[in-house]
Amino acid sequence: MSANKPNKPKQVSWFNGCGGRIGVVVGQTGEHAYIGAALRHDEDADVEHILMYGAKFPLDAALLLPVSKRYPDGEN
Repeated sequence: MSANKPNKPKQVSWFNGCGGRIGVVVGQTGEHAYIGAALRHDEDADVEHILMYGAKFPLDAALLLPVSKRYPDGEN
């Protein structure tokens, strides 16, 4: 499995999907957001995992989604 470039989260939008939660994470930098499933029992760990291994998601679309949590610049 390939990893995305190292990045810090800017915001995450969570949705309840069939069988679990789905997160769309916008990073501090980059041209894409990332989408993935919540696999851990820690929200911040899920966000980090999605940023590292999630599928690319259109940034413009991600910015239109309701924000579940915002992160300060450079922190998670």
